[in-house]
Amino acid sequence: MSSLVVFPFKSVEVDLVLRNLTIAATHHAVEEVLGVGTEGATTAIVAETAGAIESETDTRVSVAIQERIGIHRPGKGDAMNTAMRRFLDSSHRYLHFYDADITNFDHDWIDAAESAATGGFDVVRHYFPRASTDAMITWMVTRPGFALAHPTSLLWRIAQPLGGELLMVRSAVEHLVSDPRVAERSDWGIDTMITFATVAAGLDIAEVFITDGKQHSLYGSLEDLRLMVVECFAAMASVRSAPLLSPGRYHVDPSAPAGDEVTTKVGYSLETTLPLLTDGWSDDEVELAVSVPFGHELVRNRDSIHFEFADGDCWREILSGLLDLADPANATWQSVIFRFWVARVLAYTTTTALGGHGYAMGELETLVSDYAAGAV
Repeated sequence: MSSLVVFPFKSVEVDLVLRNLTIAATHHAVEEVLGVGTEGATTAIVAETAGAIESETDTRVSVAIQERIGIHRPGKGDAMNTAMRRFLDSSHRYLHFYDADITNFDHDWIDAAESAATGGFDVVRHYFPRASTDAMITWMVTRPGFALAHPTSLLWRIAQPLGGELLMVRSAVEHLVSDPRVAERSDWGIDTMITFATVAAGLDIAEVFITDGKQHSLYGSLEDLRLMVVECFAAMASVRSAPLLSPGRYHVDPSAPAGDEVTTKVGYSLETTLPLLTDGWSDDEVELAVSVPFGHELVRNRDSIHFEFADGDCWREILSGLLDLADPANATWQSVIFRFWVARVLAYTTTTALGGHGYAMGELETLVSDYAAGAV
């Protein structure tokens, strides 16, 4: 009765991946640690060192190349689906996932998840304080999208639906592996789909709070998140009308005020993000954008930067319109949703976020609740 801890990774510093593999391997409940990566230099170096970590910790440590399982862009989803299948071939009791880029990962993450799992929960999710301009896909796409599409469900209340830190018991993994929507999601949409699939199945879910937060590198321009925005939106849109079973048991640990290391962080570069609104408009983008509520406002960016219109009230209509027109394979649709999202993030950053961390987080939470209440 032991645990398997998995770190999916790609372009992460080798030393950080090795550090986290070693920490997991020294936990008393962990019998095996697995890194899942893509073919390349980083994976090769980590694999070469895995044996030394295993010898040092007396815990099995290995590295696997992710299999091609899904039908979308090969990415994190293939890595997680690869790990889930390997877990089912083992005798381990619990499967943990952690992002490999966490700089403050320690035994507390594992302890918190295992403690909740012993209380009988099928899925244990970690949540933690985030910078007020971090998690902008969660706050502007996933949670409000779930609030509009499934307002009476648990979905929109999950604190971090895109979080890569979670524990699952064997029956939960069996359910996910048998769900074709999860298997198909080979890209960044995997976290969205796992959240949906576990809630939709009525599994018992707990959220445990990590007081110190998740320390990791943030972003330069919001361009760094283009693929993730599109793929998470596509995953959410694909289950917009999917049925849900009755909710399972749900428990969430109380949160605590964020420390200075979180409240003083800036999530992205404003200066390098602004050109994303103005550069390279095509006629097809203009035509599609103006078919969405407030699209004429967005198109004004062809002439000069204009994002003030994208406040919380307008975003409800914009998001609904984008969901109605969802066409994930269409490059024009991808570009338009990304530009709308950039405008929304900039509008929030230059208004609500300036009120301070506590105020901004409270306003975002209220807004998502209002979306759900208005959609019932």
